[in-house]
Amino acid sequence: MLLYLIQTTVLLFMTLGIYKLFLEQTKIHEFKRYYLLAALVLALILPLVKIPSTSPLTIANSKLQELNEIIISPTTSSTADAVYSYITPSTVLLLLYSLGVLIMLIRFFKSIQQYKKLEQRGSLVYDRGQRFVLVDHIDTAFTFRDTIYLPLYIPIDWTNKIILHEYNHVKQHHSRDILFIEILKIVFWFQPLLYWYQQHIALNHEFLADDTLNTSKEETQAYLQLLLTQTYQNNEQPMSSSFNFNLTKKRFIMLTKVNKPLHNTLAVLGTFAFICILGATTVFAQERKKENTETTRVGKENQSSNSDEVYIAVTKPATYPGGMEEFNKDFIANFKLPETELTTARVILMFVVEKDGSLNEVKIVKDPGYGIGEAAIEALSRTKKWIPAQYHEKVVRSQFTLPITLAYPPTEKENS
Repeated sequence: MLLYLIQTTVLLFMTLGIYKLFLEQTKIHEFKRYYLLAALVLALILPLVKIPSTSPLTIANSKLQELNEIIISPTTSSTADAVYSYITPSTVLLLLYSLGVLIMLIRFFKSIQQYKKLEQRGSLVYDRGQRFVLVDHIDTAFTFRDTIYLPLYIPIDWTNKIILHEYNHVKQHHSRDILFIEILKIVFWFQPLLYWYQQHIALNHEFLADDTLNTSKEETQAYLQLLLTQTYQNNEQPMSSSFNFNLTKKRFIMLTKVNKPLHNTLAVLGTFAFICILGATTVFAQERKKENTETTRVGKENQSSNSDEVYIAVTKPATYPGGMEEFNKDFIANFKLPETELTTARVILMFVVEKDGSLNEVKIVKDPGYGIGEAAIEALSRTKKWIPAQYHEKVVRSQFTLPITLAYPPTEKENS
């Protein structure tokens, strides 16, 4: 999950950087709209795509596979398995993620419910096939899906630029983009750049809605004055497209900017060039990684004439039935504490998982004495058979180290 978050963050940052470098200051708003949506989707999906050229080795040849440390306390060993089974870092992260999703879901449906309440309180009117809701307790016009919400002081006049602005939002289906982003925010609420993306998409919607309303310099000046009158009326609804959305310097500058076709063409070409360079760089890095992997694999195969060789680097590591949490639980349940005066102790075992899943060549790498090392070996021997490792779909022997820490509370020593 952490790796995915890092990858998506980097991709979102780079694609948004390309947008700000080449496209943000141009008036090709339709192209910008689909670029932002496509770049967003690619940034979230690309890290999930498994490319065959990626290195198959899960661990370096120079490093043994080390299992997570097992901590055993004599006074709590009878309940340690239950505690460990439920309170783990992965469990905590899953609970936090689920809580975030739940909060975002509640927020989403609460926002939808607000529009239903506005329709119930307001008056529904159809004019030229357009759906309006007239509400007495709102100050600004806004759009959600195919409905334009108007305060009572704004009449339905098709020469009114506010009406035309909101109608552009409806015609261009901007609410689809907003709802898409909101759904993504439910699933990826932890992704900070997603919210920045949403701001740029919503602002570009306003550029699109503004763009067709001013055909002359005089109209543009009048429209700017209209925008200024809306500056302090800021009761926008969530997920809506509002006439007075983001009355920033960027929006005013865009209204007065002259469209430059050559500059637009160069911006589009520059965007495609950088996207292609980004993709080619990624593929090149993957190909180099594949070449290094193939060299390692060939060297390994040349050395592996003996079918009983222990593999340190594998394509699919050996696993315990039920996962490592189940292994820790079984090991703690089978461990019998010998009598000792030590308050703390640490044992390190090394063992080989055979092709049939049994454990062999069990060795004590570090032993504090008092029979603790032998007790650890005995507990290990009572665990279930493993699912053996694979190297390119070939079942192989693999080696692990297992660190074990024992903690003895003072009360335990006194009682003994």
